[in-house]
Amino acid sequence: MGAKESSLLSAEQLEDYAELTYLTKWEILLIMEKFLPLEPDEIRKDLHRRIPNRKIMEAFPQLKFNPFRDRIFEVFSSGGDTRCSFEDVLDLFSVMSDRCPHRVKAAWAFRVFDVDNDRQISADDIVALCDRLVGTDPGLHRDEKACIAEVILEEMDLQKNGSLGEFDFIHAITKVPEFHHSFSFRP
Repeated sequence: MGAKESSLLSAEQLEDYAELTYLTKWEILLIMEKFLPLEPDEIRKDLHRRIPNRKIMEAFPQLKFNPFRDRIFEVFSSGGDTRCSFEDVLDLFSVMSDRCPHRVKAAWAFRVFDVDNDRQISADDIVALCDRLVGTDPGLHRDEKACIAEVILEEMDLQKNGSLGEFDFIHAITKVPEFHHSFSFRP
């Protein structure tokens, strides 16, 4: 890693980021090494510079090819726009870290999977998730997606109100052994 990238963050900033995230100092520096070339002059002037998500996807292929990339960016963009700051990207990679606790990871996953942002995961959200996972051409038939949504809601909906609140989702998803690994990636 070059001196330019590592000197952009002071030792104190690096220590603070390591304390505030589930990332190691090495991972933070690696993220900076990939983030800085996106707009080097601007980022050197302003570490809080917000970079277009399309540029961030080019630097981080694990986002570019993720079927939930638009939702991930929407949830992790502190400005609620199509841009992310370095700290937004650190937050994202912190949650996706293997060291992130299951419940924290599940709370963020809930926000990503709540496609319509109504603080509930409904049958419509589950159908939209199916479309993202298997595609729409040819994809699953409407009745197959409805059946999947029904089974998921039947198993996970503790309140029996037809949708999953954050508590229901976290309670159920943290019991799925594959969840922690499948909702993870590295810088």
